[in-house]
Amino acid sequence: MTFYSYQSNRLEVLADRLADLLSQPLRSPLAREVVVTPSSGLARWLALRLAGRLGVCANLEVQLPASFLWTMARAVLRYLPPTSRFDRPVLGWRLMALLRDLEDTPCFAPVRAYLGDGRDGFRRYQLAGRIADCFDQYLVYRPDWIQRWEAGQEDHWQAELWRRLARGDEAHRVRVQARFQARLASGDVDRRRLPERISVIGVSALPPLDVELIAALARSVDVHLFVLNPCQEYWGDIQAERDLAWLGEEIDPDEAYLTVGHPLLASLGKQGRDFIDLLNAWPRVEWDGFVEPEGDDLLQHLQADILHLRERGDDGDDGRSLAPPLPLRPNDRSLQIHACHGPMREVEVLHDQLLALFAAHPELRPADVIVMAPDITRYGPLIEAVFASVPRERRIPFSIADRGAPAEEPLVEGFFALLELGGGRFAVGPVLSLLELPAVRRRFGLDEADSEQIRRWVRDAGIRWGLDAAAKTQWAVPATAEHTWRAGLDRLRLGYALPGRGRDLYAGILPHDEVEGDAAQALGALQSVIEALVTLDAELQEPRPPLAWVERLHAALDQFFAPREREENEIQRIRTALETWRTHAELAEFAEPVALEVVKSAVREALNAAEGAAGRFLSGGVTCCALTPMRSIPFAVVALLGMNDDAYPRPHRPVDFDRMATRFRRGD
Repeated sequence: MTFYSYQSNRLEVLADRLADLLSQPLRSPLAREVVVTPSSGLARWLALRLAGRLGVCANLEVQLPASFLWTMARAVLRYLPPTSRFDRPVLGWRLMALLRDLEDTPCFAPVRAYLGDGRDGFRRYQLAGRIADCFDQYLVYRPDWIQRWEAGQEDHWQAELWRRLARGDEAHRVRVQARFQARLASGDVDRRRLPERISVIGVSALPPLDVELIAALARSVDVHLFVLNPCQEYWGDIQAERDLAWLGEEIDPDEAYLTVGHPLLASLGKQGRDFIDLLNAWPRVEWDGFVEPEGDDLLQHLQADILHLRERGDDGDDGRSLAPPLPLRPNDRSLQIHACHGPMREVEVLHDQLLALFAAHPELRPADVIVMAPDITRYGPLIEAVFASVPRERRIPFSIADRGAPAEEPLVEGFFALLELGGGRFAVGPVLSLLELPAVRRRFGLDEADSEQIRRWVRDAGIRWGLDAAAKTQWAVPATAEHTWRAGLDRLRLGYALPGRGRDLYAGILPHDEVEGDAAQALGALQSVIEALVTLDAELQEPRPPLAWVERLHAALDQFFAPREREENEIQRIRTALETWRTHAELAEFAEPVALEVVKSAVREALNAAEGAAGRFLSGGVTCCALTPMRSIPFAVVALLGMNDDAYPRPHRPVDFDRMATRFRRGD
């Protein structure tokens, strides 16, 4: 069994090399090829590339690195569960239970100071999530800390919390990796339970322990690692200029063989530098496929300088020998920077520039363009407004990914809007917005015309907010029935039964005369909607255990939504997220009643983690998405929006108790 590595500065070259590898059949014709990629977006691009090269792309098992290594550990150790109780979502619920019963000791004084009297369950939920994030990082990047804590060598509150979590022989990542490596080193492995070969492609950085495990797997199976490396020279010792300035007082850069090499590579390529340098510690069969950039534009020169580790500029007093600067040609448009006065103008300029590119390069397709933004939730609506509102002859097909489930799927947004009504003011706007959803109208027997009629009734009957007079008292206003749903519905129902002529009162109620004939069915449906919302509101305000919440929210989906065809996928996403939350809570053995605020956050987190919007990536038009790591997909045109000083680099403020924030290590 062998560890192979392939390096190139072009992902297309690596994908073609992978296609050559996959064209060599496995021993079993039914065996699945195992391919590890860092994101679903790259997996989609790879599938399209392989299908174009091989004619078909099928029977591929694509996994993310963490889930792949857990699957391999389960195959070797045999006793591991499908989901670890130390996975980040499960760990959060376990910590939430532990934080509830912390004793009043000096060790836990910082935690208790934040939690206060402990009655705020949402604050405890948030703190548990932050601590779980830190512990999850420690398991990946600080296994030595975990081992010291379990040996009782430190007595701060994080170490004590971890010891309570890890009591007994529970299999967390550090313990599993140690046993996994020991089993692989001894050769006591049933190779029939492992894939025949493993291909890892597009991963620009991996934790050191993950690299160690992949190298250990190469003792039992063939491992093919395809590494995107922008530089063909050794660049493990390059440092950004500001880092050299910090080191200058203690370390002489010349004596330590430290250099800038290329300023962009040194400042923006730190993770890739550490990852590629880490690979040099492992014996492997190497293949290089570096490609010289073609062309004489500024962009090609920049790529070539990075490839050959050249630094350009006038030779300075520091003695560095620099390549001469390049003259900038007026017609060179390969690298452009546009300064705009606002976000909307940015998108308008982008649209104009893309139209000019398509006109100048007829072979360029919309699918060859990617638009990335640090904050895609802010720019997504602007992109829709500009790209979708132009005349047909200037329209560019596009899709927007990474905005999160509520922004991309109306029924998911409607579901959360339904939960937001719980304990709220029941303002007219949110309630009527629910009736704009076709699935809700179908459930209550309404059509679009009925929805417009109801909107007029509500306006004319003076309904503004509040269920009834008693409900207003919780907002510290007089308990008057005017402008509430109860008063408005009384007027509408009485208007159907009796004429009021705008002046005659019956039991103190002025009938609204416009309800007559078949309109009574729409009025009855509105009454049913409000009654269902009142019942749901009462139940949402009552804390209950996660299992009971899941059952009630499943019932709410059936009660308020009647999906059809494509809408069924959105409802299924919600149901899957609910079941995921139920599974996590059961694994954590968490049965404490929680409030609605915790429920909304937990379900939203489960929805976002599912990556259900991956289908919008590479959908045939211009791809608009977030500027995220691990997305080194090649496009002919790359456009960046919103690269403002307060948005990129993103401000990162770690929590005060994150012990990694002040103890940086190479490879983090």
